[in-house]
Amino acid sequence: MLTFQTDSQLQEYPMNHPVKILLVDDRVENLISLESLLRRKDENITYLLANSGEEALKVALKEELALILVDVQMPVMNGYEVARYLRNSSKTRDIPIIFVTAVDAKGSHMVEGFEAGAVDFLFKPLHPYITKAKVTAFVRFYLQKKALESANQLVMKNNRELEERVQERTKELTRINNDLDNFIYTASHDLKAPISNIEGLMKLFYNSLSEDSKSSGKVESIRSMIDESIDRFKKTLKDLTRVAKIEDDQADEMHRLTFEELLQEVKLNNQELINSNNAKILEDFSRAPEIEFSRKNLRSILYNLLSNAIKYRSPERTPVVKLTTFTEGDFIVLTVEDNGLGIRKRDQHKVFGMFKRLHNHTEGSGVGMAIVKRIIENSGGKIEVESTLGEGSCFRVYLKA
Repeated sequence: MLTFQTDSQLQEYPMNHPVKILLVDDRVENLISLESLLRRKDENITYLLANSGEEALKVALKEELALILVDVQMPVMNGYEVARYLRNSSKTRDIPIIFVTAVDAKGSHMVEGFEAGAVDFLFKPLHPYITKAKVTAFVRFYLQKKALESANQLVMKNNRELEERVQERTKELTRINNDLDNFIYTASHDLKAPISNIEGLMKLFYNSLSEDSKSSGKVESIRSMIDESIDRFKKTLKDLTRVAKIEDDQADEMHRLTFEELLQEVKLNNQELINSNNAKILEDFSRAPEIEFSRKNLRSILYNLLSNAIKYRSPERTPVVKLTTFTEGDFIVLTVEDNGLGIRKRDQHKVFGMFKRLHNHTEGSGVGMAIVKRIIENSGGKIEVESTLGEGSCFRVYLKA
């Protein structure tokens, strides 16, 4: 059932958009009477008058109209013909048309009117309340439509501005990342020569010592500490170079790899670490045995996760590391779970930071997990960690299937 808004209800809706209503009748006195019936004080509605079908079409093509009230019985071109012409034009086909007629509300008469394009009828003699209520309803629909159009334009504008901001921010982040990569690469290379010089000078200094001095326990201890410091520095420079090269490594040739085969290779490289800690390695890749990925990068991921799981073992139990794979949506998920020391909740976000080490009882530069995270994210994946202090950790690596 169609309900109509009263004059007071219409005024609650913001009337800031101009409204134009076309009144069409071949008799001028009818036009004046209808306008007088509809007009209210302090309204933002303009009533346009046309005394023929031809004039009505000209006005409709020129103006933006909220509503047309057209008399059915007019000479030359009647109301139905006017409606058909309006419906055939892309500019005017969506304008609501109300037929005003003195003909009785017969079924066939109204069917013809609706087929011509009417949305409603008003029957003469016009009832003031019904006439105003129907016109008010269509004016409200028109204002709501304009409000929606305005809101849609605002949303589109905001979306464009947001896209532009995202593009600008992306460019800025790309520039910052490129600058950082260039800095890391330059720094790692520029520092190689000085550390090599220090290493060479230390050898010359040591060789220049007398045999008695060389055999001194204090000298030997200092020499050992210096050598260890130089080795750690050289390893850090090597890790920095690896970080700078990760972006280029993304262009590495992709291969169809099996997790089982690559894990065996990683286990061989970590054999001494595994044996010295009596570590037990359990794997189940049956649910997702293969992946299309860079061999070097997947090996780096497995190497770092497996070696860390053993390095950060708990002294209270034999280390057990479980590796599994499965599919989840568009990803192949690799999980590496251990029963080691675990990580405090507040420190878990630090795991993937550059030069971040949460345990100091083992050697390392704190770069390995940062490299792993960057490899994974550059390939469109992600890495997550769940850990409980004193119980162990579980790393989940999401790689594009």
